[in-house]
Amino acid sequence: MIVRFAIILFLTYLSFAHADFNPEHKLTGKTILVSKIRKNWFDALDYCKNKGMTLATVRGRRENRELTNALRNSPVATHHWIGGIRHLNENFFRWIHNNNKIETTGYTNWQPGEPNFGRGIELCMEYWNDPTKNIEWKWNDNDCKQEQIFVCEKRD
Repeated sequence: MIVRFAIILFLTYLSFAHADFNPEHKLTGKTILVSKIRKNWFDALDYCKNKGMTLATVRGRRENRELTNALRNSPVATHHWIGGIRHLNENFFRWIHNNNKIETTGYTNWQPGEPNFGRGIELCMEYWNDPTKNIEWKWNDNDCKQEQIFVCEKRD
C-alpha cells in the first residue's frame, strides 16, 4: 500500500514538473523543449534559464530543419519565441546566448521583408508559421511584450 502511494505521488510530481512543456526533443547537438504556456520574450528567457536552458538558437540549415520539424509536432501555434534580439541602437539581431550577430553564422531564415523593426518596437525574434499567409516557419521580428509559446534549448 505504501509503495503504491509512493508511486502515485511520484507520478503526480512528474506530471506537474513538466506540465508547462511538451515532451523534450533530442536534436543533433541539443535538446529542446516547446512550452505549452505563453510568456513575453523576456519572461520566456528567464523561464528557460530557470530550467538550465536558454531560448533556442539556429546555427545552420540543418538545425533549422530539425527545429521546425519538432515544432510541427507541437500544439498548433503561429508564433514561437526564439533567442534572437535587436538592441535599440543597432540595426541587426544577435543571438542571446553568445551575443553574436545572427548574420555572421552564414545562415538566416527571415521571412521576406523581415526584420522590419515594425512600429519601432519589434525587437525580439520568433518563428512565424501561418500557412494561410503562405508563411511556413520563417523568422520574424515581433513586439517583445507579446505573450506566446517559446522554445528552450540546452546544447550538448
